Amino acid sequence: MEKLNDEVLEEVAGGMTANLKAAYACINGNYGNGEARVNALRRAGFDPDVVQGLVNDLLKYEKVAKDVIDGKYGNGEARKAALARAGYDYNKIQNLVNNMLL
Repeated sequence: MEKLNDEVLEEVAGGMTANLKAAYACINGNYGNGEARVNALRRAGFDPDVVQGLVNDLLKYEKVAKDVIDGKYGNGEARKAALARAGYDYNKIQNLVNNMLL
């Protein structure tokens, strides 16, 4: 399993940086796509490569969190064990799940 990006870890812990806000804005389509996104991010003072890396990480780990919500990893101790076998940190993924359900 790949390690969570430091900024994604901060998001999981409850904080949100400007780059993360930009990444969520990208996911929501606020910066467009392709070269238009790159240019819009630069104009806004962001490094497009950093923000896109966060977008990729968020989408990957949000997919796992959605799978947890859908019951694909079981419940309770079975969930903890299944996430560990898949190489994920239960607490970090569960934090994302909890935030998604708010």
